[in-house]
Amino acid sequence: MKVLYIDHYAGSPTLGMEFRPHLMAQEWARSGVETTLLAGSYSHLRKVNPTVTRTGEEQVIDGVPFRFIKTREYEGNGAQRVVSMVEFVGKGLRDASSIAKVTRPDAVIASSTYPFDTYLAERIAKIAGARLVHEIHDLWPLTPQELGGYSDKHPFIATMAAAEKSAYRNSDVIVSILPNAEEHVRSLGITTPVVNVPNGVQLDREPGPADEAVVALVTRLQAQGNDVISYAGGLSVSNAMDDLVEAMALLKDEPVAAVVIGDGVDRGALEARAAELGLDKVFFVGSIPKAAVHNTLSAMDGLYIGSEKSRLYRYGFSANKIFDYMLTGLPIVDALDSEHTPLAYAGCSVRAAAKQPADIARAIREVVALDPTQRGRIRATETAYVREHHAYDKLAADFLAALKG
Repeated sequence: MKVLYIDHYAGSPTLGMEFRPHLMAQEWARSGVETTLLAGSYSHLRKVNPTVTRTGEEQVIDGVPFRFIKTREYEGNGAQRVVSMVEFVGKGLRDASSIAKVTRPDAVIASSTYPFDTYLAERIAKIAGARLVHEIHDLWPLTPQELGGYSDKHPFIATMAAAEKSAYRNSDVIVSILPNAEEHVRSLGITTPVVNVPNGVQLDREPGPADEAVVALVTRLQAQGNDVISYAGGLSVSNAMDDLVEAMALLKDEPVAAVVIGDGVDRGALEARAAELGLDKVFFVGSIPKAAVHNTLSAMDGLYIGSEKSRLYRYGFSANKIFDYMLTGLPIVDALDSEHTPLAYAGCSVRAAAKQPADIARAIREVVALDPTQRGRIRATETAYVREHHAYDKLAADFLAALKG
């Protein structure tokens, strides 16, 4: 079987996020499936972008074949990113026949977060006589509407909504990372089968060594009598890091410290707010290599994850950081605005109300007060749940079954 996996932002261990298409391709290769990733030459998610001289250029990266469409560089979520989307889909449509001829897919997956790539996938699948699959990462246009405040009547939103309906209606099957996306699909009057294949982890990969500087900081804070709560991930509005800062202000005189791992557009504002509140036990340490995340987080006493309040989240979360967190076995303060998350399903976290710093502070106090027996039960529950439900070999098998119909 041959698969063409279209993801404008597809990455790899060398390139950086996003990893899912590459991981699926690796797992499918063990079953004799040949997968080609069709990606843009530039992605804002990658740490390193490949050198691509022309559209159609092929490279094997970390053992997986890529075929690139040359797209412009851009910053943030402005007009240039939209132009990059148009370039990716437009050049792909122009070259659809040659892409179909070279890759000869039995299944074509449209998976670029935004839904415009469905038109490209539809054309290639029709030319190749292939099965068409749409993969949902986030619900667009609902995501930019909820997080950006755009109206239904905005031309970009209306165009995206039309693409979303086309993707759902014309695909043979919809594969969703979000656990409760079928509710949204059915609300649009569409009956295409929906299969949930969430994100997960490769359990056969040994984690790398911890970040020495971060662990040294944590060890020092603990030696001073503090319990250390940590967050690892992007510092943006959607991750509600302002709520952690405000919660730490309520814990200012208690033996609790916070170590924030990661970067993002909101880092400067968060650091400024922490300084304004006089929080001398909240530390922003920047990004660390993905391979170092597990052992670095394992040095903490607890972890935090949160979100904004939004109707968007009724369809669930499947963020990779959730599985990184759960594999540490540490207690987790869960301030996500959803009942549809691995943490909620496993019943292993300390829940807090989203956007309520006082309740987040209460949950942090509860986490640091857990005794060794309680921590042991949490560790066993978290790690067992991830191994049973989110191991990539199982997820890849479920996805492959959907591809084969």
